[in-house]
Amino acid sequence: MYEVAAIWFIVLAGIALSVRSRSSDSEGCAPTVWSLIPWVGGALQYGKDSIRYLNQCRTHYGSAFKMVLAGRVITVICDTKGIDNIFRDRSKAFNTHLAHHQIAEAMGNVKRANDIVHIINDRLLPLVTRALSREGLDKIVPAFNEDIGRSIEAMARQVRNSPNGKAISLLPFVSESIYHAVSKAAFGPLFPFDTYDDFEACDADLVLLISRIPILSRNVLKAQGRYLHALMDYMRRGWSEGHLEGASAMISDLVSVLKDTDLDESDIAGTLFTIVWGMQANTMRIPYWILVFLLNDPAAAARVQEEVDREIRDNFGGDIKRFLATPYTALESHFPLVDSCVKEALRIGILQSALRQAHADTEIISETGRVRIRKGDIIMANISAFHMDPEVFEDPRTFRADRYLNDKKKIHLGFGGGSHLCKGRFLAMHVAKVFVVMCFKMFDMKLVDASGKSAIGNLPPPDTRRSISVLRPSSEVELFVHARIRGEKDGSLLFSS
Repeated sequence: MYEVAAIWFIVLAGIALSVRSRSSDSEGCAPTVWSLIPWVGGALQYGKDSIRYLNQCRTHYGSAFKMVLAGRVITVICDTKGIDNIFRDRSKAFNTHLAHHQIAEAMGNVKRANDIVHIINDRLLPLVTRALSREGLDKIVPAFNEDIGRSIEAMARQVRNSPNGKAISLLPFVSESIYHAVSKAAFGPLFPFDTYDDFEACDADLVLLISRIPILSRNVLKAQGRYLHALMDYMRRGWSEGHLEGASAMISDLVSVLKDTDLDESDIAGTLFTIVWGMQANTMRIPYWILVFLLNDPAAAARVQEEVDREIRDNFGGDIKRFLATPYTALESHFPLVDSCVKEALRIGILQSALRQAHADTEIISETGRVRIRKGDIIMANISAFHMDPEVFEDPRTFRADRYLNDKKKIHLGFGGGSHLCKGRFLAMHVAKVFVVMCFKMFDMKLVDASGKSAIGNLPPPDTRRSISVLRPSSEVELFVHARIRGEKDGSLLFSS
């Protein structure tokens, strides 16, 4: 996710660097996309619709090309072999420092981004990797599961009091529920949960945070300032004798490491904000797209409904609280169709393009031949092109709930690959899985339009301008829900009201 934010920084920051002129005819050099304005290059087209622009470039120039964005040259690799070569990085020539640097500056508003990048890579990521491993999640997910259960049950109580059902806006319901649950599980009860609106503002307008254009970014900068001050207050109130009161061991250890540096309070809060954003932003939208895609395919939704009911009945004794209390590693083998839906939503709903910078001369072996890379070059692995390749995925633009059901080795690159594989991938997939299971267990659901009529077939178009990784919808959809279970005897009252 950080990689795409860094690309937006390149597009909007307008760093005044001269474009090195290289002949596209020389052996090993990818062709450069022609532009009417050489320095600006394709920045405007990329900013308007990055997916469309990259697809057009691939059609005209092949699966390896160079594009110019605001004075920076980026080598784009679109084919499976080349992307695999980037992720494997056998020459150890690529790093993600640029992406971490730019997102720390944009989202965290930090002053010492270079120092923070080294702290993140050398000291924080090893902690995160251990804590968010399969085994590490066993310590975190029970608290998350309970809070998700409480959020969805609260909605079920409202619906149960409406005999004719209730219409809700899907994205806020999903996002706020997950924001609260993940925050509580990771940061504990002292976390400022009333920060959701400011978090959403920063996430929605990250492009403006990157640009820092005063007249355009005034409101989002205010939201960012409020969020950072809330995090500073949270740490002041919770920090005692070397740990954060009520926080998970992972977050407490991360803050301890940051406090052990010479970073000031604002840069510590800014670094923590980038961690919050990394944990939350994509995690909140994956289950949204799963529900949208499934409810647009009644046959697939019925199969998921059958699996959820069968699994809860046969493997958890019909007890939803028992399901929610199950450790992560014990839950992995259950709900295989839901797991397939999570992977398919990541495949079809991801905008992410992995960004690397070369710290040594090297080459990428792609399907079109060898592409020469020089020290300092920026390389983009166009993951969306891979996910939409009909030679890799049959009918790639169609959501198929069971695409990953029988072929578990079929890959997706929604979390990147290689040594820089997303550290939070297991958490993100678990969050989506539990949320979708709970929704299908607690509700009968259908998509409706503003007039209350069925909206099947009307997928909300993605907002590519404001999307960083998992696509944001450009319009809201309404979900009409009825409570499936209505009283204590059938298990709907999970927690005391």
